[in-house]
Amino acid sequence: MARVTKSASERRNEILDVTESLFKQKGYEKTSTTDITRTLGVAQGTLYYHFKSKEALANALINRQLKSIKKQFIEVIYNDSFSTYEKIAWIFVYELDDPTGHIEIFKYLQHDNNAILRQILHIQTICQFTPILTDLIIQGNKEGVFHVKNPTLTAEFFLSTIHHWVDSSLFKWTPEERIARVVSIQPTFEHLFGVPSGKFDLQLLRETVQAKFSY
Repeated sequence: MARVTKSASERRNEILDVTESLFKQKGYEKTSTTDITRTLGVAQGTLYYHFKSKEALANALINRQLKSIKKQFIEVIYNDSFSTYEKIAWIFVYELDDPTGHIEIFKYLQHDNNAILRQILHIQTICQFTPILTDLIIQGNKEGVFHVKNPTLTAEFFLSTIHHWVDSSLFKWTPEERIARVVSIQPTFEHLFGVPSGKFDLQLLRETVQAKFSY
């Protein structure tokens, strides 16, 4: 039988698919590179040719899972047909109401043996999304919508709060519990972005998104 030759991209994705499945079943801590290669039916050398270590595999997996989410953020934040307020409203609703089902992607991180993956997700979220949110804040400052002295630090704090305190991949919050936490600190967010009191009221944010986005 002729040997099937796969491209580097195909092989990497195949490895990541199996890795994701094993991390969901056993958790990062309990999954060895031997488990991965045995499931794939390939030699250890094949795995290490594409990924230097299990941690490198984990980083690549989280990066792949964030890719579609980041794409959505870029499509909204850099779309001139949306106002600055509509964009920030979209971020709140996207994170809290989860109209696209993105929270489900990371549900497996609640596994007791996936603490390292949760840490990787937090770091990658801050690193990948801070520049995008910073650009939005700078735009809002120029338009007089926001009044923020340090856009980058504000973006980092906002993302850290949304991700660390509210994210269901870290805590087993119900949707109601997750929303209640953000509602309780909306005045803090309003002060953070320098907007009038009530501007980040969740109902107002939802109405803004419903009027502009097809969710």
